[in-house]
This record gives sequence, C-alpha cells and structure tokens, in this order.
Amino acid sequence: HDGIESSRIYGNINKYAYYFTDLLIGSPIPQRTSVIVDTGSRLVGFPCSGCEHCGEHLDPAFDIGSSKSARWLPCGESCYDTCDDGQCLYEETYSEGSSIKGRWFTDEVQLGEAINNNPPVHARMGCHNSENKLFYTQRANGIMGLAPSQHGMTGGNPTVLQDLFKDKAHVKTSIFTMCLATWGGRLTVGGFDSSDHVPEQTIAWTPMLASHYYFVYPEGVVLLGPTGETSATISSTDHDFGATIVDSGTTYTYFPGPVYRAFADNIDSYCATSGCGATLEGDCWRVEQTVKPLDKLPTIRFQMKGGSQVDWYPETYLQERGEVGLFCYTFKQNNMYQTVLGISWMLHKDVIFDIESGRLGTVPANCPEHHEASDYLKQDVEAVDGRRIHV
Repeated sequence: HDGIESSRIYGNINKYAYYFTDLLIGSPIPQRTSVIVDTGSRLVGFPCSGCEHCGEHLDPAFDIGSSKSARWLPCGESCYDTCDDGQCLYEETYSEGSSIKGRWFTDEVQLGEAINNNPPVHARMGCHNSENKLFYTQRANGIMGLAPSQHGMTGGNPTVLQDLFKDKAHVKTSIFTMCLATWGGRLTVGGFDSSDHVPEQTIAWTPMLASHYYFVYPEGVVLLGPTGETSATISSTDHDFGATIVDSGTTYTYFPGPVYRAFADNIDSYCATSGCGATLEGDCWRVEQTVKPLDKLPTIRFQMKGGSQVDWYPETYLQERGEVGLFCYTFKQNNMYQTVLGISWMLHKDVIFDIESGRLGTVPANCPEHHEASDYLKQDVEAVDGRRIHV
C-alpha cells in the first residue's frame, strides 16, 4: 500500500502481558531493538551498551559508538528535561511503579525489521543507563511510546510517531492502527489495511481526542443474549466511566468500581438465569465443555459517542489462565474514577487511531499471528497481574 508502513507485532496477553515490535536504529549497519508498543506514554527508549543497571533482553544493547549517524542531544532549547555535563537527560516512572532513566540522542530509525524495508526517519530516542522492576525483567528491550504530546501532535517533545508522520514522501496521513492477535499482530502507520477485517463488518467510528492520551467517550454498556437481544443494562450514562483512554501498554481493562461491579454482577445473573455451562470461581469461570467453551456467555456491547457500537466477546473479556478450562476476567476495578481500555479490549480488532480526523475506529479482524523465538521458552509468565505502562 502506497503511503503506509507496517511492522510485525509480537507478544501475548498471558505470557508477556504486553505486545512489542522491532526497530532498526543507526547506520551504516542498523541495530535491531525490541520495544513495547504503548499508546499510554510518549518516550521511545531502550538500553545502550555500558548501561549501569539493565536486564537481559531479546536483543543486544544498542551500541551508540557503532552508529555514524547517532548524536547525543545537547543542552539547549530542544532539551525539555534536565541537563548534566552538556547532555540532555530523562527519567520516567510508570503507573505500575517501574522506571527508566538515561540520555537523549538522535539517530536514524526504521519501523520493523529489514524484511519490511521501511525508510529511515531521523528521531529523538532515549538511551537507558538504568532500568528497574518490570523494565529490568521484561524480555523486550525497551518501549515505544505512541501517545501524543500534551498539545496533540504539535509542539512539545516530538515523538517517533510524529517523526514518522512528518515523512510525507512515505507516510500518507496521521493515522496508525494496531491489530492484536492472540500471538502478535500488526502495527500500521499512515493508513489502515482492510484485508484482515472480518468480511461484511464495517468500521465503528467514534470521536477521539488526541491530547497526552487517546480519549474516547463510552455512553453505555449492555449485555447481549444469544440472539443479539439486550438482556441487561450495565450502564446507560457517560458519567459512569470517568475519563476513558485506549492504552495498549495496559494488559487488562479497568473500570471505576461501580461499573466493574455491575459488569461482574450482571454476567453472574445472566449465567444463573440462562445457563452458561460454567461455574463461577472468584473472578474466573470453570467451563464444562471443551469445544467452543465460551459460546454460552454473553457479549458485552459498548455504546460509544456518535452512535457507534463496539462488541466485546467472551473470548477476549475472559482468558484461559493457569489451567485448562479455567477462564478469568480480563477486566479489573480501577482505584481511580477513570476507564482504561487495555490490550484485552483491543484484541482481535483493528483499532484505528485517526488523529487527523479526531476519531477512533474499531472493526473485528483476523489479525496476523507472529511468533518470536522466546514465545517457546518455558519460563514463567512475565507479569502475573499484568502491566500498566502509562504515565
């Protein structure tokens, strides 16, 4: 597709608790680094060689000395952070409690792997010299923040996404999409690729505000019965949700307490009345049948501002966890009055961030699956309680 760049996404909600892609950085020989794709933060950074406190990751640390195009960012107008010894520094702490710090530099960066053949753009990135907690233990090297700055896509500290959008010769419009499969998926910049969209399904568009985060506006939620009829109303007002963001750096989906409880209570009541072929055990359902085990559970329908509807199926609001036949909720209670639509809400949809038109699109999709060698390692799950990588 002309004007569209794409890259493979790797990851899985249970094994990793995040999804990630590859970047090729530097010249003349680009170095590969793996980065979490995160629509809830802005910084793009990864460990560099000589890092004082960095973990073991999928790719070697970036060797800035081997890149002829790399330049440390000096102090001055373009340094929005602190300065030390003539170099521009950063430090970021995320909601989950993990943090990273290091020095800013500029270099050539390509989205994806060499097979994608995407042209390089000049961008500002972070060179970590310290990682702690989940950033230290994660398999992916670093993070690619895809959220807009405070001023939308203009002004402030430019993000890699803004640098890609500036490449008008290769990237058509200020749109990017994420299509997350059970394993991996695809990131697209400059438009969307409808080839994976489920036939005869249309894109549901809803207004979106791109300012620091990607805000959307749910106006109600209902449960649907087996023939598509409304069987229960969970919420019928936009006030219930608080501020709502779409965040691919958060594993699960979070609702304010009353909405969360209404979700759990109404699904429980539905199953008590209609029979779901499952028994409730805490936040999990033990399912009896092995073929299409979640078929009898209700679909959750979000009614969005602008009149569109987004369906959330049991295959994504429940995930098999720990043992065969035990499916646990992928939504949780938020301790703040806000809603975070995380990976569990985004799965098996093409989620289209149309910044240019101020709208978010979602459509059911057969997202492409991609595996990384580390998928097959027998190590424990990375983050049992999921990740919350927003700032």
